[in-house]
Amino acid sequence: MNALIDALVTRPRPVLLVLIILLFAGAATYVLIPKEAEPDIAIPMLYINMLHEGISPEDAERLLIRPMESELRSIEGVKEMRATASEGSAVMIL
Repeated sequence: MNALIDALVTRPRPVLLVLIILLFAGAATYVLIPKEAEPDIAIPMLYINMLHEGISPEDAERLLIRPMESELRSIEGVKEMRATASEGSAVMIL
């Protein structure tokens, strides 16, 4: 390992030349790679947040989550339905 470091230290011009070539190659590659501003990526999840100030978690489950679950069960293709009730809100992830 010391021999490699000694060889690199004693030959600064070739080392700098290789560094500059690598930097130019990286910059050219970055510029030439095709990029898409808004790629079409399908995210197979739906996040539903229901807010109701002052509601308890028990009431949020009874008044918000259960009716939504019964309505959303009719949607085809839903594999999993998760719900969380907290004070003032309820969250469903389909």
